Amino acid sequence: MKKYILLIVAVFYVATTISAQSDLPEANYQKQTRKSHTDSLKVKQTVGVAIDLLPPIMSMISGNFGYSAQLWYGYKKIRIRGVIAGFTMPDKLIDNEDYKDLNTTAKALIFDYFLKNNFEGWWYGVGIEMWDNTITSKMNNQDYDLKNYVATSGSGYIFKVYKNFYVEPWGAVHYVLNDRKITVGETEYKTKKFQGEISLKVGWHF
Repeated sequence: MKKYILLIVAVFYVATTISAQSDLPEANYQKQTRKSHTDSLKVKQTVGVAIDLLPPIMSMISGNFGYSAQLWYGYKKIRIRGVIAGFTMPDKLIDNEDYKDLNTTAKALIFDYFLKNNFEGWWYGVGIEMWDNTITSKMNNQDYDLKNYVATSGSGYIFKVYKNFYVEPWGAVHYVLNDRKITVGETEYKTKKFQGEISLKVGWHF
């Protein structure tokens, strides 16, 4: 009798093990299917707009008006952005006690790549920018113009809040390509070669 009981237990154990092993591929397949369905291509191409919050906030701290607007076109996982922004840098961030009131108008063309479909999740981008700067010398209280050409690289993450309305935390590193500078008497101002920024955008796309 004991042999029969042991045999039944052994058969039950083997059957349970085989059943569990046979379920694993199916479970993995279903998991992969759900993941694939989540990242399925729903939006092949689109046009969107966005506002960067950093320029207006930075300018407001300086008591001035700032703005930022972006218009972009997306195709599959590629996004092309045209950017324009105007802002005033707080004097404490200029890092040059001989100058003040740094006003910048920035124009940029950026190319982004998304890791996921439907223009959401992580993206990585590179581009070129042009900065038109005006800064005031404290020695003679006169304004001077300075133009910079800048290479930029950045990354961000798009959270869809409601349908195609999104928020987008992001960051970038800028490298100034030219070496122009302003000299007033014995003082000198030159845009820093490397600059970084972190900000938040809100946007929407069709």
